[in-house]
Amino acid sequence: MKNFYNVTLLCFALGVAGLLFRAPWTMTPAGSAYTHVVLGYAPVASEKFANVPGARVDWGAVTLMAGGVGFLSIVIGASAYFFRAKRGPEKDLDDV
Repeated sequence: MKNFYNVTLLCFALGVAGLLFRAPWTMTPAGSAYTHVVLGYAPVASEKFANVPGARVDWGAVTLMAGGVGFLSIVIGASAYFFRAKRGPEKDLDDV
């Protein structure tokens, strides 16, 4: 199971780091019931949309994308565990 956890954690960390460098930005004011207009994708700490009034990171979309990253990380980790070279239980490195 170590293989599953390590691969899943690595994929999730890389995915969330990539998401922070490519977060969706919107110009709809916070708390508005209207549809959000996505301005584009930029890093979270970016000044790319500084000239657009009301521009902010759409944290709802970031949360949904992070959920997708988590799901894909679990799938990749499970496939890495299932398709490992040796079948049977994993041996603990401390027992060798």
